[in-house]
This record gives sequence, C-alpha cells and structure tokens, in this order.
Amino acid sequence: MNTPAFVRVLTCLLLAGCALVDQKTFAPAPEARAQPAKPPPVPVRVDPRTPLAIIAFGGPPPDYTQLLRYAVHEAQRRDRNVEFDVIAVLPDLTQASAGQQDAVGVMRSMTQFGVPPSRLHLALRADPTVKSREVRVYVR
Repeated sequence: MNTPAFVRVLTCLLLAGCALVDQKTFAPAPEARAQPAKPPPVPVRVDPRTPLAIIAFGGPPPDYTQLLRYAVHEAQRRDRNVEFDVIAVLPDLTQASAGQQDAVGVMRSMTQFGVPPSRLHLALRADPTVKSREVRVYVR
C-alpha cells in the first residue's frame, strides 16, 4: 500500500516542528533560580506626628484632666491660634462607638479648658498595632 505523497510531506512537516526529548527538556532554565525571601513589611504608623497626649481607655476610666489641661495650656502659650486633632485610635473598628465616646469626652474636657470648638478636629482610626482603645491629641 502506497501512501500518497501529500500525506508523506504533511507528516514530515508535522515532525519537523517537534523537539526531541532529552536531558535539556527536564533541566531547569538558567533564569529559574530561587529568589531570596523578602523581609516582612514594616508596619506603617497611623500618624507619623508625635502626640501631645495619649489617653488609654483599656482599663478603668482614666483621670487625664490635669495632665491634659497642662499640655493644652502649654501649647496655647506657644501659639494662641493652635488647633488640635483629637483622634480615637482603635485596634479594630468593632469598637467605633466606644472610641467615639472617648474622643468626644476628651474634646469636652478641652473646651472646658478654654479651647474654642472651632479649633478642635475629631477623627477615628483603626490601628492593629494598639492593644486597646486610646485617644491621641495632636497639635496641628
């Protein structure tokens, strides 16, 4: 039985595109080298500024009024038009309501110290690096 010339030519063309299986087939490519592991990322701070005061609300209610009053008066003595950021920092946002109440309490204390409400700015942030609720007061 003779195969037609067309089938022979087609078979030769198909086999020409194939590569032989040898040791090079299973050897790793030279560029496929193991890369060294990257170091874990450094945790980013929520706010890079240094706080004027940090009030921790993780345990019993803190007595912060005297120290906060002193810090606020010193900041106002340096700049009469100083503005403050009062930020509730939480481990996660499930405690947002309690954090908001903490920050509002600190703001009320500051208005009793003579800080105009227009110079107080309230915020709420989550920071997984903190262990418990806290309120941070920053000078703007």
